[in-house]
Amino acid sequence: MRSTHITSSTFIHLTIQNDQTTPPSKPIPIDIPNSSPVSIPVALPRSTTAIKIQATYRSHLTRSLVRRISAVDSEATRLERLIQSQDTVDAVRSDERERLRLSEALMRLLFSLDSVPGFFPAVRDLRRRVSRRIVGLQEILDAVVAMAEEAAVGVDRYFPASLEEIVSRGGSGRRLKRVAMVAEGTEEGLMSVTGKGFGTGRGVM
Repeated sequence: MRSTHITSSTFIHLTIQNDQTTPPSKPIPIDIPNSSPVSIPVALPRSTTAIKIQATYRSHLTRSLVRRISAVDSEATRLERLIQSQDTVDAVRSDERERLRLSEALMRLLFSLDSVPGFFPAVRDLRRRVSRRIVGLQEILDAVVAMAEEAAVGVDRYFPASLEEIVSRGGSGRRLKRVAMVAEGTEEGLMSVTGKGFGTGRGVM
């Protein structure tokens, strides 16, 4: 008798589920400030700081002095237009007081230039140019008066055509030229006005 063995296999599938569900993620906002970057002070050496302060002061002083000279130059421009006017020419020829008034106005401008310190070369050069311009205006004024005086006695005199020609030919206005030399800071101008020298020279103040 034949025996039969039957072997059976049982497969059990287990499914494991996680009862705890993962919560959904939420973005966390991060505020980034929009303020300007913070400057970090840098300690400079004392010598560098002193140089910066001196440079700033020199720039401020130069601008201030140039403004003063520019104001004088603007007034000289006004007087130049006045002297070039035919009405003024006629008034100067006929009225001594009008000539004196204009001469005194030009003299005051030169004294104003004399009060401007010339510590810096640029300021000295600008002051010198303006003073020479004022001297030229005085030369023109004196030439107009001289022409009127000579015409009154029948003298035919050549009248220069330009301010530069009048200045180069010399003539009147020597007193004003000396004041202009003072405004330019030359010792020769100081000695001509005050009669005193300063030894090695005054230099420009």
